[in-house]
Amino acid sequence: MNTVRRGPVDTNIEDRVGTPTARWNGFLVLPENRVAVRALRSVCRSVLTRRRPGANPVVLHGPPGTGKSRLSASLVQQLANTSDGVSAQVVSAGDVSRAPDEGLDDDVFVSCDLLALEDVQHLSTRAAEDATELLDRRTARRRATVVTASAGPAQLAHLPQRLTSRLSSGLVVRLEPLSAPSRLAILAEAARQRQVRLTPDALEWLASQTTGGGVRTTLGLLQNLAQVAAAFPGALTRADVQQALADSGQPTSAAPDISGIVERTAAAFGVTVKELLGASRLRGVMRPRQVAMYLARELTGLSLPRLGAAFGRDHTTVLHACRKVEAEVAADLSLAKQVNDLRTALG
Repeated sequence: MNTVRRGPVDTNIEDRVGTPTARWNGFLVLPENRVAVRALRSVCRSVLTRRRPGANPVVLHGPPGTGKSRLSASLVQQLANTSDGVSAQVVSAGDVSRAPDEGLDDDVFVSCDLLALEDVQHLSTRAAEDATELLDRRTARRRATVVTASAGPAQLAHLPQRLTSRLSSGLVVRLEPLSAPSRLAILAEAARQRQVRLTPDALEWLASQTTGGGVRTTLGLLQNLAQVAAAFPGALTRADVQQALADSGQPTSAAPDISGIVERTAAAFGVTVKELLGASRLRGVMRPRQVAMYLARELTGLSLPRLGAAFGRDHTTVLHACRKVEAEVAADLSLAKQVNDLRTALG
């Protein structure tokens, strides 16, 4: 069983980011994840009281780095802290698919009080069939299951329909790409935990070094800074941070990140970021969404699967969007100008 140790409680992060931040077992509760936290707190209560889960499974999906795995780990930790009699298992779908001699048919996965199945998009065909059977058996036993994925069930077209229908029958919650204030809050918390002192301008610059609406890139940079921070007498300035990262072989400026591309494209077309990243199929929303995918592929150099995960879609959707915009730009001078203006602004 995977367990998560309780970290120290931060009482001063509000002074760093300027706004109060709630926590659930160490996990920062932010506007982008508040609904997901509420869902997992409900799961926690049902497990502890031995009641049938209100929704089963609970599916958390969103771009990489938005906190899906960290949130499920917080649930496991909360159960471990509260009751010695509760059993929980955390399983990586990628690990199961890469190990042919390991499967999901083990009785321990069926009988445990809580199962967290992470990154279900990486399931192989065989493992996906096993996962379907496992979900059926756990549901029959009223055992709570939490699933994480890069996209919602409807976008996981490469998985068997039997599995995606089981996922859709539960509670599906999207974690939105992190806003600038939320990225700042997470980074300030991580810096405090690693005892890295940063000036406000350094903190803001680091928070801007993101891709896909998450904070993995930023946290990786912060980990490098933690190795050299002790050599500086005071708080690291932006110049100190950039120099330290350059000396360690890390980039000191980022290519246009997906969140920036999404924000600028949404503004240019008069839609909100939430609409652009949402499920609307209205033409006035689909076109800017496709343009953002097109520019993201061109400017970031990320693979189609990574772009798909960032937009909460399958990689084939991104490929279709890129081909469609490429054809429309060639035939529509007005759209071509809009795309070129965006490219210039982002470059």
